[in-house]
Amino acid sequence: MAERDPFSTFRVRMDALGFQPSSVLGQNFLLDPSLHQWIAARAAPTAADTVVEIGVGLGFLTRELAARAGRVVAVEIDGRLLQLAQEELAAVTNVQWVHADALSGPGRSLHPAIGEAALAVAAAGAGARCLVVANLPYSVSGPLLAELVALPALPAHGVLLVQKEMAQRLAARVGEPEYGSLSALVQSVFTVRALRDVPPQVFRPRPKVMSAILELVRRDDAVLATATAVERRAFAVFVRQLFQQRRKVLRTTLPVAAAAAGRVAPELPADVLSARAETMGPEPLVALFQQCRPDGR
Repeated sequence: MAERDPFSTFRVRMDALGFQPSSVLGQNFLLDPSLHQWIAARAAPTAADTVVEIGVGLGFLTRELAARAGRVVAVEIDGRLLQLAQEELAAVTNVQWVHADALSGPGRSLHPAIGEAALAVAAAGAGARCLVVANLPYSVSGPLLAELVALPALPAHGVLLVQKEMAQRLAARVGEPEYGSLSALVQSVFTVRALRDVPPQVFRPRPKVMSAILELVRRDDAVLATATAVERRAFAVFVRQLFQQRRKVLRTTLPVAAAAAGRVAPELPADVLSARAETMGPEPLVALFQQCRPDGR
């Protein structure tokens, strides 16, 4: 594949379309080709794999992913950027372009094309994987990652560029101040690692904060990894409710969290009920959730 044009060429074409980057949409373009290559190499798709790329931008990373993967499902909210990416990669035949907000499914769930891609890979059997690669603005990082956990078929691997603060939050362990409901939720089905920092100067426009590359690897041995999407979504409600009063003991918070998730809290020993959600890792929280029986009302 031919090398891409310099960013200045794209800037002229964006100007012709009347495009101005939106801070609300997190439209900061990663320009360093070595980082595009590094991210694609870390995701390591093969010809048997499908990559879901969320936030295509100008298609710089799409180019690298398409050269390695069997199929790329490329999701972009801005039609003008998608047009430029499609023009740039017109000769590439293994990309499915999706003009949509990634969170435009029912109730702000993931767009149906993302779930369909994951299910198609699961149906394909051994050897095929669904991978997720994304450059995510801070405003949607949390909701989008929570929705990844709720997919009917979980991705095998993810490599995500997020704000460093979000990466620290997701990778935080029990006892660290950043540890919270999103940490516990994502870690209930994925191993999470912050791989490297990405400084503002490699983006245009330059963001005001440091970014980081985050890796998710599906935990096939985790209890919720083989659970239904409905159960994982109920766990998300449960753990979010628990952490809304993270410093209160379970005696107070557990009945409320169980009810929010459509369950009934069990009778538990006093020492368990004196614990707080913020002191519990993902596995104990999942075990606690499973002890709550479905509300039969």
